[in-house]
Amino acid sequence: MKSFRHTNPGHMTGREMSRRRFFRQSGAAALSTMLLTSCDNLLDKIIPSKKDKRDKTLAFFGDSLTIGTGGSRPMGAWVGDVFTERPVFSDGINGQVALSIAIRQGGVPLTLSVAGGKFNGAKPVVVTKINNEFLSTPLNGNVYSRTGTLAGVRCTITRKFVPDLGDHYTVEPLAQSDTAASTETPVDVEIPDDSVFELDDAVKMRTATQILWYGRNDIGQGKPQEGILSAIKSSVDYIAEPRRYLVLGVLPAITESKGSAGYAKLTAFNDELALLYRDTYVPMTPPTESEMSDIGFTPTASDLEDIQKGIFPSRMRPANKSDEIHLNDSGYRIIANRVAQKIRDLKY
Repeated sequence: MKSFRHTNPGHMTGREMSRRRFFRQSGAAALSTMLLTSCDNLLDKIIPSKKDKRDKTLAFFGDSLTIGTGGSRPMGAWVGDVFTERPVFSDGINGQVALSIAIRQGGVPLTLSVAGGKFNGAKPVVVTKINNEFLSTPLNGNVYSRTGTLAGVRCTITRKFVPDLGDHYTVEPLAQSDTAASTETPVDVEIPDDSVFELDDAVKMRTATQILWYGRNDIGQGKPQEGILSAIKSSVDYIAEPRRYLVLGVLPAITESKGSAGYAKLTAFNDELALLYRDTYVPMTPPTESEMSDIGFTPTASDLEDIQKGIFPSRMRPANKSDEIHLNDSGYRIIANRVAQKIRDLKY
C-alpha cells in the first residue's frame, strides 16, 4: 500500500521544488523587488508623488477679538505659533458687526456708487452710496483702506473719519506698476450705480482655511441674531471648495454669567451655532483644568468661582477692569489652542 503524503494548503503538490530551484527563484524575486523599489524611488525624483497642494494660509476674520484687543498680539498669531510653517492672515476691526465682517471676508458683496458716475483721472472720487460702511467703527477715527477692482479698474477704497461730518469714503485708481503697460490712469471709465467692488483680500483668501469669529458686537448692540447667522452662512458659502473653516462661538462678557438674561441669550445662540456647524464649531465655554495646565495657568479660588459661573476668569481678562468683553494673552491662548486642535482634528 502506498503511503499518503500530507499536503498543507498553499504548498506545492505533485512535483516538489528542489532547494536549489527554490533559492534561485527566491533570489530572483528579491532582486526584482529591489529593482522595482529602486525604479519607484527614481520615478519619485523624476515625477514627484502627489502632495498636499492645498492653500496653507490660516485666515482670521472678525472684530476686536480677532485682532487680540486686551492682549499683546492678534489671536491668529497664537495659532501661528503652533503651525509655524503656515502663513497667517488676520483681518479684524474693533466694534464691527457681523455684516461688515462678512463684506471684508467676501461672503457679502460690496456695492457702491460714486460722484459723477466715473473715475476722475488719478484723483480720488467720492463714494456717494455704499451698501455697508465695512471699514467703519464707532470706536475710532482710524484711516482704513483696502485694494480691489471696481468697474474693471484696480483701485483703493479708503475710509476716513471727518469730525462733525462722520465717515468719508473715496475710491482711487492704483498707479500702474507694469512699465510695459499704459502709464495713463483711466479717465473716462464709467462706474455704474451700485457697482460691485471686488476686494483683493477676499478673493485671495477663498482657498485658505478660514477662522470666523462673528457676532460679539451684534449681541452687545441688541441686533437680531438672524443677521449674525446670515453673515456667517454667506461667508462659509463664499469659501472655495473643499471648504475648510471654523466658526467660533460668541464669547460671554464677564457680566454675562449663569443666571443672567445675557447668559441665557448667549448660551441659546451658541447652542444654535453648535448645532448648525457641528465639528467646525469652536465653543466659548470656560477653560478646563487641562487647558489651563497646558498654558501654565494656575487658577485661584476666585478664578474657579468665575469658571463655575460659566465665564472666563477675571485673570484671563485685561488689566483694565472697564473692559468686560476681551481677553488677555492667557485667555487668547486658550482659544488659540482650541482652534489649533480643531485644525488638526479636521486635517485642515
